[in-house]
Amino acid sequence: MATCKECKSYFPLEENPDKGDCVRRVVDPRQEYYQSKPVNASDDAVKCASFAKK
Repeated sequence: MATCKECKSYFPLEENPDKGDCVRRVVDPRQEYYQSKPVNASDDAVKCASFAKK
């Protein structure tokens, strides 16, 4: 089972390494930007479309 902490997009928080942010680069026809959402390190990443092994 893959978890969020095994993904290249996962960045742990300094004060609590069990929580972090999933940061992805999004490109659309007009602009590029980064999208971030809070996640837990142990969350199941099997259904995540953007999962990329470290």
